[in-house]
This record gives sequence, C-alpha cells and structure tokens, in this order.
Amino acid sequence: MLTAFLTPYTIHTPIPSEQERRWRRLIHSTEDVSLNSPFRFVYFSIKQTQFDAMLLKDVLHDFFGKPVPIVWLNDHEGLKIDEQVNEREDISFEELIDILMSDLYVTIKLFVGPFKHRREEVNPYYHSVIRDAAHVFSISDKRVVTYVDAIPFLLISQLAQQQSNEMVESVPQEFLEDKETLSMLETFFYCNLNSSETAKVLHLHRNSLQYRLDRFVEKTGIDVREFQQALTVYLAILSLKES
Repeated sequence: MLTAFLTPYTIHTPIPSEQERRWRRLIHSTEDVSLNSPFRFVYFSIKQTQFDAMLLKDVLHDFFGKPVPIVWLNDHEGLKIDEQVNEREDISFEELIDILMSDLYVTIKLFVGPFKHRREEVNPYYHSVIRDAAHVFSISDKRVVTYVDAIPFLLISQLAQQQSNEMVESVPQEFLEDKETLSMLETFFYCNLNSSETAKVLHLHRNSLQYRLDRFVEKTGIDVREFQQALTVYLAILSLKES
C-alpha cells in the first residue's frame, strides 16, 4: 500500500563501516577527529551503474589484504582512502584496474591524489580531488591519472582564451585537422616518447611510426622526440580539446 503513495528507496551502496563513518566526520565536520597517519584520496568512477558495490569492497579487500575505506559520492563514484602506514607503499593502479575490470566487468577510471598530513587539509582536499578528476576525465581517456599527470590539464584550464588559442596555433593548421596524427602524437607522449612502446600500443610497425614522426618534424620544424618541443605540442593538443 505504501508504494502507491511513496517511491521505494533502494540502497545501492554498502552500509558504512565505523572507519568510513569516521572519515565522513573528518571530511564534513569541524568535529575534532584526529588523523592517525598521512592519507590520500583516490577518486574512482565506474561507467556502468548496475554493479555490486559490496563485491567492489571485497575485491579491494583482497587486493590490499585489509579493509579499504570508501566514501561514496553516488552509486557509481566514490573516494577510496589510503592511509600510509608504512614509509613507502607501492601500488600498481593499472594492475588494480585490470583486476576490477576482470572481476566486476565494469569500466573504471582512477584519479590518484597526493598524500596529505594535516587535519585542516581534509575538506578542501576532498573537494579539489573531485573537481580535478571531473575536469581531467572530461579531456583524457587514460584509465589512471595521478595528480602529477593532471597538472598540464589544470594549467591549460586556467589559461585565458587568447592564450589558449595561441597555444593551439603553435601546431600548423594542417595537423590540427589531422585527427589520426594528433592521436598518434598523444599516444607517443603517454608512452614517454618511447617509439617502440608507442608502435606496440598503436599496432604499428616501428618503421611506420618513425616515418610518421619524421614527416611531422619535417613539416612543422618541431622535433617531438625532444622533451621541450614535445611538451609544446602536448599542451597545444590539450588546449585544442579544451576549446
């Protein structure tokens, strides 16, 4: 009878643990809740909305060997919270994504924030990670983006329109309209200017890739095999995506 008057509410996220409730208080309250160790927020976004959130927690638990606190933003976005217990903890986020996609059959992206130390940083850090992740993933197709990777995206977003246009014009017009070449260059940059790795990702013979890079250098006078000149073209591509 109640359903005739009310809309049924279905809980799509797990009931928060005591550890997760504590983090919610840290984020949203001025209550004096102490920090136990340095921490970072890892934003995640899952494309499919029909998935088992409890299964996600189980997979994370197995991967890290301990319960992992999650602050959910909605039924497909949230923040995984890493507390730095050891001096150095190396985590392969690409490996983690492979496991999550294999076990959950979902498309997932991660934005990895830096470690923070102070209680007063928690709330502004929470908002900045969510904001920066949304901006970066509106431009980038990468599965994992760290805060260091994100800096060029964020710098470009703060440029005035005239400066952004000037950045784009640093690449000759014929290539600005050549999506295949721009995609090739972007992959080349993501592969740290490594021709062999780029050819592998693009399923090209290394000589074919080298020919295309040489052609771009010859036509533009910009040697994208050199870091400083590659950076100019990379920022121009990001500016083009922003426009």
